[in-house]
Amino acid sequence: MNVIGPAGLPLPSRYVLPLIERRVESPSVRTFRFATTGTGFRYLSNQAIRLSLPGVDDPWGAVRTFSLSSSPSEPDQLSVTCKITDTPLKQALDQLSPGATAHVYGPIGRFLFEADRPALFLAGGIGISPFRGMLRYAADSGAARPYTLLYSARVPEEFVFRDELDTLARDRSNVAVHYTVTRPRESSADWRGRVGRIDRAWLEEHGHLDRHPRCYVAGLPEMVVATVALLTETLGVPVDDVDYEVFRGF
Repeated sequence: MNVIGPAGLPLPSRYVLPLIERRVESPSVRTFRFATTGTGFRYLSNQAIRLSLPGVDDPWGAVRTFSLSSSPSEPDQLSVTCKITDTPLKQALDQLSPGATAHVYGPIGRFLFEADRPALFLAGGIGISPFRGMLRYAADSGAARPYTLLYSARVPEEFVFRDELDTLARDRSNVAVHYTVTRPRESSADWRGRVGRIDRAWLEEHGHLDRHPRCYVAGLPEMVVATVALLTETLGVPVDDVDYEVFRGF
């Protein structure tokens, strides 16, 4: 059972957690939901865990760090959402059956949601994972600040949590969600929305930077580096108002 440390964060501990559900989110992305009932596991929105599977050796790392895509408001469970690659750990995780266990260490990380101020979430691909948890937490806790998500994916089929995100935006007037696709020609779907990366024009149109939001950026390294530079160097957002999390993609 974890307790609160001197920095106000839950102290990490080691757990063995059974899989409840494996859910297909897109052609390449899965969500894995694990039970925490009776363990005392608790975390803040939206921390991370380190996960390993017994007997799986992976040259890319037998222990991987995953941001939690679940919310602390969802009791007795935690979820990780990740891109399935051909690495041994991801392949073994994708084949995990309900009831099988994973070894978890956590919670860890300080990529924390500040619900009491406006927020701008900038997601590239699988970087949407922690933002699902943050927006779910905001909705479940009744937080009423304005929250805007700008979400970029390679093709529309790779938008993860889209139905849930659209429902949140429809049901809650303080939540806005906008999408952009970077490679529509690689898709079989008829995409009639915005095409292009997260850029200055899109941020100026939908980012509401005049509200002085807390800006959260998550995605692959090149996306994070470019977007943080765009915010701080081009648009003048104070460095202290920008937080980011890098996804390595393996």
